[in-house]
Amino acid sequence: MNIECPHCNTDNEIELTENIQCNKCEKSFTDLKLSKRQLMSAGTALLLGAFGGYKADAAFDEDRYPLAVEYAIVDTCTNSSKNMISVDWYDSKRQVCLCALEKTEQSVSYSDYKSDQALFLSHFKSNARNCS
Repeated sequence: MNIECPHCNTDNEIELTENIQCNKCEKSFTDLKLSKRQLMSAGTALLLGAFGGYKADAAFDEDRYPLAVEYAIVDTCTNSSKNMISVDWYDSKRQVCLCALEKTEQSVSYSDYKSDQALFLSHFKSNARNCS
């Protein structure tokens, strides 16, 4: 039988006798309560993994707006200027818009976005200033 010593964590192969002790630290196992290690079954692990993966995926998508809405927000933000701008300025502006949207999605849920556009705009503008 293999037993891990609780004192020095050494694995010991022992025979069942009256005076059992660790091969390394020589401390006695006499008054210890021993139990066999039980691993969960493969089926249980598979079910837990699948359920946990589903819940984790759902948690990551919870804060996201629908893709078409995200695209429209970023497009409107990036192309709001009536004047011609350089490609570098456009790229910089797009990065600010993406950053502002990402931060706003964390504080304003999609249902709040649909019901209170003013709340969304105030958060979005504040986040855009912080992202630039």
